[in-house]
Amino acid sequence: MKTNNTILKNDMIIKKYSLLKQLLVLLIGLLISADMFAQPVEVEPVDFNSSRDDFAPVVTQSNRKMFITSERSKKKQRIYLLEKKNSEWSSPSALDGDVNNSDQTGTVAITPDGQYIIFAATNHDVAGHGRTDLYSARKMKGEWTDIVNLGPNVNSPYWDSNPTLSSDGNTLFFASDRPGGQGGVDIWFCERTREGWTKAKNAGSSINTEYDEMTPYLSLDDKTFSFSSNRPGGQGGYDIYFAQRSSNTSFSSIKNAGSPINSEYDEYSYMSLQNMNVGYFSSNRPNKDGGELDIYTAVPNPNKGNPVVFASGVVTDAETDEIIPGCRIVITDLATKQKIATFYSDDETGEYNVVLQPGKKYSITATAPNYLFHSEKFEIPADDKGRNIEKDIKLSKSTAILLLFFDYDKAELKDESLPELDRVVEYLNTSSNTRIRLEGHTDDQGDAAYNKKLSLNRANAARDYLVKAGIDKKRIDTEGFGKEKPRMQGSTDEARTSNRRVEMFIIR
Repeated sequence: MKTNNTILKNDMIIKKYSLLKQLLVLLIGLLISADMFAQPVEVEPVDFNSSRDDFAPVVTQSNRKMFITSERSKKKQRIYLLEKKNSEWSSPSALDGDVNNSDQTGTVAITPDGQYIIFAATNHDVAGHGRTDLYSARKMKGEWTDIVNLGPNVNSPYWDSNPTLSSDGNTLFFASDRPGGQGGVDIWFCERTREGWTKAKNAGSSINTEYDEMTPYLSLDDKTFSFSSNRPGGQGGYDIYFAQRSSNTSFSSIKNAGSPINSEYDEYSYMSLQNMNVGYFSSNRPNKDGGELDIYTAVPNPNKGNPVVFASGVVTDAETDEIIPGCRIVITDLATKQKIATFYSDDETGEYNVVLQPGKKYSITATAPNYLFHSEKFEIPADDKGRNIEKDIKLSKSTAILLLFFDYDKAELKDESLPELDRVVEYLNTSSNTRIRLEGHTDDQGDAAYNKKLSLNRANAARDYLVKAGIDKKRIDTEGFGKEKPRMQGSTDEARTSNRRVEMFIIR
């Protein structure tokens, strides 16, 4: 593979193996392969390879969009987008916007919402810190723009490339040949804070060696990991390895992917279609496409990982049904009451896409200028096998159904309610002249008079929390309607859950 200042790999000379070493490596590879796979893995080149280099695939938005790096245009590496249509990938098209404005561009990491990417570039129009740097970009009006160099905490005067992101977008792994690591090229990481990215740290000796480790990939379960290395014991050149991540510096169960994924040639950039039995990787083994690097599928996927839940939908205006693009989507862990991720709905279609882990209770809250926020609860069982949940979100300018939780026949707020009430506090603090009315409602069970009192007590409990947080009591009216105003007719569990609620109205 050529190494003339390309994005994928640093200027390295791969040592030649003696015949004895090659035979030993082949035997080890066969043993590893036999041990790992209960059924044979079939490896095939994808049909969108070109006659030049194609590599580093990454997939987002519920496996519906793929980004690759390719040299198919003017012998320069660029980032390309493919979309899945009728179960087939479209032809690659270069990203619109400023991302590809450099001598060489790629590889790429992308958040699950498909609205934010981190990519590597050499000599980008936006000045960098070293030979190859990491940059971010946002999708704005259909184009990738707002290019930002990730700065000296992340980048060095050396080669920094091969980014991959955790499912919440807050942990970044990448490859670098900077000093201070375990060997030539190592895997490094940083974390996103309100102040920006933390200073890069080496991922440690549990994964890095005195040889080269590159093209890290973290699956959406945030545990299943892959990377490429030229360490001894492989099948030749760079091989793909699988691992399990328990922390940013702790990796276990490291295994060579074995044949037929690895070969005597170079293999890089293994990634999985989440919740599916397909893996993708890159190799410079010979094939009919003629590119030095091509993308291959591996079926069944030997590094499938743990299932996750994809939640998606469209954010619209509650009154007009018009799409609201670019909404802020906040994911909160209701058990810890911590905001764990912030994403955005598509700036053109209004669609949001998020990833949820089994065994968790979440709220997903959408906000947009001139609208009240709206939250939805998602409770994912620990034994969930992975699925897609479609849930549209409607925003109103005058009313919001608050995501509050009470025990049966009780008016005391459960702890899971506090993140939502904190959002009300934040809203009222930024809208200092606004007055609100909190209306309590119950389901159809029980005595009407009793339910009316219970619903008022629940509205009052929410008001009391807001007052304790510093909101003037005169700005908050309360009223209880019991079961008089159901949102959904009927006595099903779904109807009763929908009807037990507290609503907030703007009364100015």
